[in-house]
Amino acid sequence: MSYAGISVREALNKLNAPLGGWFLPQVQRQYVWGDRHESEDYVCLLLDSLVKRYPIGGVVLWETTATVPYRAFVENYKPRHYAHQVDKGRWGAAKSLVYDGQQRLQTLFSVLYHSFNSRVLHFNVLFDVATAESDETGFLFRDSDSPAEVAYLRLSELATTACTPKNKVALESRLRAAAGGDASKELLVLENFSALWDIFVDTNVKSIAYFSVQAETAAEVNEIFRRLNTGGMALTQLELVLGKIKAVQSDYEEGLWKLAERIRSVSGGIEFSSTSILQFIHLMVKKTIRIDEERMTTSDVAAFQSALVQDADALAEVFQCYLSGLFHINHASIVPRWLAVLPIAAFLVARKRARHEWRIRALTQNELELIHRYFLLSQFCDWNTQTMVNAFARLAMEAGMAGLPFPFDAIQKVAVEKNRTPELHDFQLQSQRWFAAKVLMPRRAYVFHERKPQVDHIFPLNLEGGDEDYRTCVDTLWNFQPVPDEVNNYKRARHPQEFFSSDDGRKYWDKYDFIPASDSPIWSDYRVFLSDREARMREQLQLLYGLTLVSKSESVAT
Repeated sequence: MSYAGISVREALNKLNAPLGGWFLPQVQRQYVWGDRHESEDYVCLLLDSLVKRYPIGGVVLWETTATVPYRAFVENYKPRHYAHQVDKGRWGAAKSLVYDGQQRLQTLFSVLYHSFNSRVLHFNVLFDVATAESDETGFLFRDSDSPAEVAYLRLSELATTACTPKNKVALESRLRAAAGGDASKELLVLENFSALWDIFVDTNVKSIAYFSVQAETAAEVNEIFRRLNTGGMALTQLELVLGKIKAVQSDYEEGLWKLAERIRSVSGGIEFSSTSILQFIHLMVKKTIRIDEERMTTSDVAAFQSALVQDADALAEVFQCYLSGLFHINHASIVPRWLAVLPIAAFLVARKRARHEWRIRALTQNELELIHRYFLLSQFCDWNTQTMVNAFARLAMEAGMAGLPFPFDAIQKVAVEKNRTPELHDFQLQSQRWFAAKVLMPRRAYVFHERKPQVDHIFPLNLEGGDEDYRTCVDTLWNFQPVPDEVNNYKRARHPQEFFSSDDGRKYWDKYDFIPASDSPIWSDYRVFLSDREARMREQLQLLYGLTLVSKSESVAT
């Protein structure tokens, strides 16, 4: 059987249709276009290709009445809005499962019938391809509550307009007003509208090619799917492992999403994805973070199922009571090396499995200090390779099962064997300033703006009279303070002593750490201030975590 053609409207009307509709098989990866950088640009190019009648790739379907689990397409797409499994009672219905083409169909479904990241797709009917730049298409996204503009046609309105001559004339007449009586612009509007109508309303232009697979079983069509993905964007090993699990427990991925959402909620906003959770479960089951689908056995599937249920509380404990509870870490970007966090989670899970006390709040200060020292050194000293994390996790699990403290000394020895430094040097601390400031001032929670934490240079970079040497000198960890932007708006380029002595600045005094009294002579020289604050922060590192910072001069002498 060869490819057949179908119009955009005919295809979209099939998505999620209760009888004979198009749906997604469980083996499919989740929608990724919406999360990629510059996703709106990709979407506009897809729509532009349709209008220009370029090929956009085929769709591969399995038409079946087999009783198999499947998912529905997402309507209003947003991050963490996943394609969810339909009710089990519908599994035996007549349907077509989309094995290739999900990304294109999901994109068209959201932007033409619903919304995309809370924004709505429009087309500028005054768009002139003859004068436009090569990367311009006439398509653009606007906020859903943006005021209507006569030149901007909402694609959701167009795509849901009944295909009748009366409707076409009415919509065309309304859009002509955008030309403002200019005959050449009016012709441009008519040409653009006609092209859009032909593709998104009329059904005569068969823009999408689809191929129906003839197969008796899900196993057979899954093999076709695997072969389709040997070219283009191949399935990852993690996705293949997940596919094997879902073949036994169809809603396993929903369980991963639920746990990821729980972690985000209890941690104040840390995004630890479902794939990261699955990688951690793989570590607990297979004792390695290296994923190899061919080494996945039938008995492993049962272990993966059990781990998702039994180990969820201990994994969430790392985020809720350790990272968030003790450090007020509320965003994934603060932690530079997430793989190195997994041995801590493995330790708590092992303790819980062996029925030892596993809750952070119940550990002694000495027990916590061992975990702290590992956490900090693994992040700053790059104890983060796959081999190291596997070895660390195995040691942590052995100690946890035996009810012993976290095996920091044994882990540090492995790190040294892998040519990593066992000591914390000042250049390593300076290289991760966001993280360093957070652990040195754990009671201060970052406020984020566009994925960046808001921090203040206590001696401002643009202080009047400051030269390039000054700016280089004060752009250092010892001058950092996590504070929200509202403080910066008051402080700006003012000298800190003047700011803290003023009426408007005095109220922010308690938002700063490691600073001298407002009348101290230390403020008179920024170099003296930085030296004093560095000494205070070094002392804090020792006090909180038992770590001594090795300076560059000390390292050279050694």
